[in-house]
Amino acid sequence: MIALKSFNSLVFAGAMLVTGSAVAVPVTLSGTTVSFTFDSALAGLFGAPTVSGDSIFFTPTNFKVFSSNEGFKQVSQTFNIAVTANAGFQIAGANLTESGDYYNINISGLEGVAVSGQLRLIDLEAPFTPAVTSAISTPAPLTATTTFPAGFATTNWTALSSVAVPMGWGGQDGIPTAVNVTIQNILVASSLNASSAAFIEKKFAGLDIVTTPIPEPQTYALFLAGLGLIGFMARRRMGAL
Repeated sequence: MIALKSFNSLVFAGAMLVTGSAVAVPVTLSGTTVSFTFDSALAGLFGAPTVSGDSIFFTPTNFKVFSSNEGFKQVSQTFNIAVTANAGFQIAGANLTESGDYYNINISGLEGVAVSGQLRLIDLEAPFTPAVTSAISTPAPLTATTTFPAGFATTNWTALSSVAVPMGWGGQDGIPTAVNVTIQNILVASSLNASSAAFIEKKFAGLDIVTTPIPEPQTYALFLAGLGLIGFMARRRMGAL
């Protein structure tokens, strides 16, 4: 059974109050094959995370933006998580799924909402190696409309992003066991007409880390021997021509 560990259940030994503000505390939550470390003071609009398996997810309650004859308005939050693989595993990639709801009370066609942002990975074993990134986007524009007051309702949305760890990451041994994941989120609502409004809210953000077992040394040896045999046969075939 997958253990479900809630951020709220952690007791932060050493947390103190200084001039009325809580000291930031590094927090580590353990998954099945990885652990997640982050600054407790920087969750912001994401709220308190929970870990299940090799996924860390958030259920925010205040990640929203509203506009009514106020032009473009946006809200954003960026959160960093250091991900470390357990012994015997390496990190292969990360997948992000987000969801929420929205409405457009559309009178003039000048209303709209959008979801954007970026998923970014940095190799912590070689941090100056170029990062890999992927845009956070919805499969289609969020253009559903509703009427007010009769028939008023919200519409669900989903956004996705995915990145793969490139070959060559992992420092000198080429085995990526530690990465930094940055989740940058942006919500936008726009309304340019006094008789209309636009609203969007994020209610879920889940980051799933993909890992694979590190091959045993003898597997590497067999792989290299196979490459050597292929090369020998190719040279022999060329010599016979």
